[in-house]
Amino acid sequence: MENRLYEDILNRMGFFMDKANLSARQTSLRLGYSEQFMKRIFNKSVELKVSTFLDFLELVDITPQDFFYLGKNFNRENKNILEMFNSLSTDNQQTIIDLMKKLK
Repeated sequence: MENRLYEDILNRMGFFMDKANLSARQTSLRLGYSEQFMKRIFNKSVELKVSTFLDFLELVDITPQDFFYLGKNFNRENKNILEMFNSLSTDNQQTIIDLMKKLK
């Protein structure tokens, strides 16, 4: 199970690198490491450190919460909509839900 979780984290890192239009080489260099550093992480010859992970999140301009938030459907606008929805009263939330059902 532990290997699967680590693999999922690496896959998500790849997803966010793609979204940021960064290659493994570019990511490595921008993080201040050798050109091959990220490739070694993805090949699992180097273990990802928490500090490197946090630097990576800063590089791709996301929070740790965003990293785990919506999976491959990550969309900052969707997250903002959910935050606005959650700030509504229960009645107003139900109104929005009813409207969305009608718009399907």
